[in-house]
Amino acid sequence: MIRLFFILVCIAAVAVAAFLLAQMPGSVTINTASGGVELPLVLSAAALLVLGGAVALFWGAFVGLWRLPGKIGKSRRLSKVKKANLALTDGLLAAEAGDVSVANKLAKKAADHADDERLKVLLEARAAESAGDWSAAERAWAQLARLPGGQLAGLRGTAMAAMERGDPSTAESSAREALALKSGADWPFNSLFDLQVARGDWKQALDTLELGERRKLIKGDSVKRRRAVLHTAHAVSLPNGDRTDAQKALAEAIRAAPDFPPAAWHGARQLLLDKKDKAAMNVLELGWKARPHPAFVQLVRQLSLGEEEALTHKRLRALIEANPEHYESKVLEAELAMAEGDWVAAVKTLALLVETTPTGRLCLLMERALTGYGDKTEAARWARMAVTAAREADWSDLEPKGGAFAYGAGDWARLVYKFGDAGQLVHPRHEAFARELDVARALTALPAPEEDTPAKPNVKLPPGDMQQPIDYVPEE
Repeated sequence: MIRLFFILVCIAAVAVAAFLLAQMPGSVTINTASGGVELPLVLSAAALLVLGGAVALFWGAFVGLWRLPGKIGKSRRLSKVKKANLALTDGLLAAEAGDVSVANKLAKKAADHADDERLKVLLEARAAESAGDWSAAERAWAQLARLPGGQLAGLRGTAMAAMERGDPSTAESSAREALALKSGADWPFNSLFDLQVARGDWKQALDTLELGERRKLIKGDSVKRRRAVLHTAHAVSLPNGDRTDAQKALAEAIRAAPDFPPAAWHGARQLLLDKKDKAAMNVLELGWKARPHPAFVQLVRQLSLGEEEALTHKRLRALIEANPEHYESKVLEAELAMAEGDWVAAVKTLALLVETTPTGRLCLLMERALTGYGDKTEAARWARMAVTAAREADWSDLEPKGGAFAYGAGDWARLVYKFGDAGQLVHPRHEAFARELDVARALTALPAPEEDTPAKPNVKLPPGDMQQPIDYVPEE
């Protein structure tokens, strides 16, 4: 519509111009060899327009013929690119669908039409992966890595294919080369770090973690917690002759994440071996404040072997004061009450705990407290309940023969991610249903009830602010 309007306007303008020229006096004389030709203004203007149009038409035809070979070549190139893109698209879809023969056929077709060799190599690599031919895939990805612009993608494919082929060394080499490119991709860091952790190379993993932190490929609390696990695993793996290096690594672990119990436990144990009892106690108090664990109590009792019972109780109460509201502090408070013969206080403390967390450990502690209190019938019932009660994951970290956190390389590797990324501990002995430390062994210093102690089923516990547990109802 607009074009028609524009044409009409042009025709009207020409008509007006012709009318005005026709009204104007004068003419145009064209001199020739044989004389002169005199034309009116209107005819002269019309002749000029026709001549200009003819010249423009001729020039356009000349330019068109001049450019025709280039246009033909460009059209052929566009057609080849279109066919190459179509073959590549169909080939990738065929490779993802698992149709290897079609994918290979389309890869050759893409190679015939595409000027960019990277398309052909990419499709060959994906087709080989779909066929499960990881050696061929690795060769194709390696070829892509040598082409301009395809280095990072090629190295990633090479690393993945090498892992599928069972060659972690080549995968690590590819990831390390990719990490040296200083790109914004995070897969080189993750791949290299994962491979080093899986191999148990804690020192190399620490270096890689530091590099990832500098490049902001990993940040936040995950960095600190992963570093704590790696330092602890490295310290534990060192021989006894490298105790100084182990202590430095454990100090770094505690500094990075005080709430990682294995770091505090191993750190305090190393100090105990060097007879640095006060420093060991400070480490245990710091660990208890951040995240209490029953292994700390066992270590304090080992620290106090051969010393007066009052000193042992003082050190244990220092742990309670470091985190008084925690579950483990309440359990420790009940144990100390039993050690001092205050059976009522012990039952009172345990009763509040066992109503919310009726674990086997608490049931056995309740059995001992009630035995000391004099209610052997009820104590026997709690002993029976302990058989089917739930186990405590943290308690399983203590070994029956002594020691704690006896993790293997695979357990430490799991902790790097489990604790490093989620802040959770793994409990291998708990997961394997391994035999646990007898809860009574932790109370060897407690006064044992005499065999002829008369039962006191009718004795009422003092009211106070204590609520008797549902499972503990003294007989009337």
